[in-house]
Amino acid sequence: MKDTYCPYCGELQDINHDDGYGYGEDEIFNQECSNCGKIFTFTTSVLFIYDTAKASCLNGGKHKFELTHTYPKKYSKMRCEMCGEERQPTTEERIKYKLDEEVQNA
Repeated sequence: MKDTYCPYCGELQDINHDDGYGYGEDEIFNQECSNCGKIFTFTTSVLFIYDTAKASCLNGGKHKFELTHTYPKKYSKMRCEMCGEERQPTTEERIKYKLDEEVQNA
């Protein structure tokens, strides 16, 4: 029985669970399609339902970084909403999101 469909070509896919890979909740995993060869991401729900999404950043496209919601704000990171990759904010992003400003107590 196949697990899910490739979000690029629509072909049925078996999710690779070698060594327990792909079973963790609240994690973004990736896999190569056995038909078209493109890499897609998937998340695993508690019922083991696979939700796939196109991840153009894993196929030569650009990441779509968004600021994480972290407290204190100065510890926020930039996270790609497609693949989950994280990085430190650039100097420009730190200024834009005011990450270095201390919260003033009233």
